Amino acid sequence: MLAQYANCMKSKTELSSRIHVRRGIIGLSKALLLFVAVALTCTLALGAADDAAAQKLLADARAKEAHAQELRTVAAAASQKAADDQMEAGVEERDARILTAQALKLMGADPNKQKAFRLRQEARKLWVEDHNMLIAARNDEQKAAQLTRNAEELRKSAAELKDQPTVAATMEAEAKQQSTDAETASGQASQAKFAAQSLDEHAKTFWAEAEKLDPETHRQVAPATPKPIVAQPHQVR
Repeated sequence: MLAQYANCMKSKTELSSRIHVRRGIIGLSKALLLFVAVALTCTLALGAADDAAAQKLLADARAKEAHAQELRTVAAAASQKAADDQMEAGVEERDARILTAQALKLMGADPNKQKAFRLRQEARKLWVEDHNMLIAARNDEQKAAQLTRNAEELRKSAAELKDQPTVAATMEAEAKQQSTDAETASGQASQAKFAAQSLDEHAKTFWAEAEKLDPETHRQVAPATPKPIVAQPHQVR
């Protein structure tokens, strides 16, 4: 009897122990599931935040691309208008030469007046080219400054994208190309400024000689040649 009672108590103790173990496992499982659920919720929340931030960046990029296209459209229209105005200026200058030549014929122009006529036209042509070069030099200097800044910003951004090597390499390659283009534009600006100075000196020489040869006609038909308006440098950003 005593042996049976002892075995019964042992079985009861083992059963109770198993129940406690199972309850502990169930509790641990619930806690683990809760932890996983919380972690998953946080991960999803972070993912949603990252996606929202990415969408905003893409929307901003799209807006800037659209604005860039608008600016290029305006620039193209202005460039074409400038070309049309240059052609109209050429027409006016042509007519002015014809009228002056007709006047000289009526005046019975002597060789000095005829030579002065030729020198004035040469001077005007040189000044037109000189002015165009000065403006081109200003534009090339502006272009070089902006391209240099572009390259700096592209390299800075590429350095932050080392975990995306293809994107970083693309931006670094573009930065290198823009640096090369900046050097080219800067060199062109220097050459244009040097050439413009030489043209201006030759034009002044022709103009002064024409004035000496025919001061009377010179005063009547030789308006002052305006210097081009060279805009202030545009702020790079």
